[in-house]
Amino acid sequence: MRVGIDLGSTYSGFARYDYANDRVEPITFREGDPFSIPSVVYITSKGAPLTGNTAKNKTSSKLGRRFEYFKMLLNEKDEAIVRSRGYDDKYTPREITKIFLEKHLEAALNVYNESRIENLCICVPEIWSTGLQTLDGRSILREILQETDVPIDHIQVVTEPEAASAYFAYNYEIETKKSFNGYLLLIDYGGGTLDITLTEIVSSGKGNMEICYREGCGAGENHVDSYGNKIVGDAGVAYIQNLVLHAIRNSGEFDDDISFTDPKFISAVLDFESSIKSHEKMSEIESYFGTFGTYSDFEEVLNSSPEDFAEFEYCDSVITVTYQDLYRVYKETIEPVLLKQVNQINDKVRDLIKDDPCKPSSGNKDNFKIALVGGFSGCFFVKAQLYEIYNMDANLKNDPRIKNISTNKKEQAISLGAALLAADKVRLQKTSRYSIGLYASDANKKFRPFYGIKYHQSIIPGKPYFMLHDDSKPDEPSNRVVYSNLAGIKQFIIEFSGDLNSGGLMNLNSEMLDRLKDLPAIQFWNCGFSMDDSGVISFHILPRGEENTSLGRTIKLDSYSNMFDLTAVKEVKVNEIR
Repeated sequence: MRVGIDLGSTYSGFARYDYANDRVEPITFREGDPFSIPSVVYITSKGAPLTGNTAKNKTSSKLGRRFEYFKMLLNEKDEAIVRSRGYDDKYTPREITKIFLEKHLEAALNVYNESRIENLCICVPEIWSTGLQTLDGRSILREILQETDVPIDHIQVVTEPEAASAYFAYNYEIETKKSFNGYLLLIDYGGGTLDITLTEIVSSGKGNMEICYREGCGAGENHVDSYGNKIVGDAGVAYIQNLVLHAIRNSGEFDDDISFTDPKFISAVLDFESSIKSHEKMSEIESYFGTFGTYSDFEEVLNSSPEDFAEFEYCDSVITVTYQDLYRVYKETIEPVLLKQVNQINDKVRDLIKDDPCKPSSGNKDNFKIALVGGFSGCFFVKAQLYEIYNMDANLKNDPRIKNISTNKKEQAISLGAALLAADKVRLQKTSRYSIGLYASDANKKFRPFYGIKYHQSIIPGKPYFMLHDDSKPDEPSNRVVYSNLAGIKQFIIEFSGDLNSGGLMNLNSEMLDRLKDLPAIQFWNCGFSMDDSGVISFHILPRGEENTSLGRTIKLDSYSNMFDLTAVKEVKVNEIR
């Protein structure tokens, strides 16, 4: 069985490749259940775990404990944020994630009468690759899956945009009967994160397609808001919770601090969320705001008399949400985040496609497409803001930038794409999202960065890339940097941009220093880095000039937080390094 997983902050999706019918399909665990599964775990008072749809509406703290947003908390280093969401030393985000994945993978095997999973592809947000605090996410997820009781032969971790690109491009070729060669701009807005990614797709026909990451940006770090609330992400969760919180405070009935883990608040959020997501209420929002015109015209709403939109119950009181509340909270919480990131990616896209992505004509050559992905991308305000930025008018279906792109699958695209990757129907060209290396003295005895893997470098999984004196010359023994005292290595260097003359110096913790001890008594060493097909980096140490030897050592950098002191990373320029 080949399985793809979209582990979402609020909802998750599972998919498989059906070899009998040569197609990819979402997995449903019970007849009538939706494809999207609530990312919720509920532990009963007797310790029995409930997950997904069974756990979604359980809020009681007397009968059990409810856990949410575990994906967004896997990388969280601030213990206060983790504990504010109800986690503790026993039920950690990692343990709850394991329970959730294990339960659904066991169910998938049972549904299809399979005994094991041959290949599993699970997705992570693109922004997990853009900062030190989240780099451990890939290895954490892989370790969690390895620790389950589910038999899995191979596990691959990819980014959500890579998986979505795989699905959209594959489906484009099925619909049009021709290959797609060009750029795909993915705007992925989910419950916790915003990922905007430009991928390049090179294809010679169905089953022979490569996807390469080109540019990206996003948002979604956990943070504390102006009221002191510990907010998860910058997307759907933040919007709904802030909207409910705003309405409660605006009612004038409650002055006390409101905890996001209070069962009464959770119940209020569930009540309101089910209302705002109903087809009827979504139509009402579109009808009401449609009378004002385009997104920029919505500002007039704030000058009009408040009109009731919906109600929810909180502490035996009926709380009213107005249309004005819907827009005001969006404008404060989401609009600036989305606008900043879209403007940032558009500047990069212009350079690559040599055209303005905001003009419909940029898609006339059928080599540039735009796709919306994720549940929150269906929010009326998100669509209205994006349609205005990209000048998408009422004749939306004929816009060449979205023609033949299956926008009706935006909530399933990631899991379906992951299943295609698990089935080897689509290949990824591994591309490094950052540079990593050591710093050492050059021929002039001046210290500078020596990067083994470089930002945006195309990678052959498992192949070591050595530090070189001159990056413009081939990797030959005479060009490799030579180290005579590995015990003297105290710092690695990392950089999340193309500037190879700068970087963040990472001090080695005791665990990493221990791995560098007791090397054979050889005077000279070459050092390099490799990346596996899940994007996890390894550090390679080999005797100078030798490729295959038992005297070398490979250290998997599967936990940056354990191996490096991330609290003391110093940003430096080449002329500042000593």
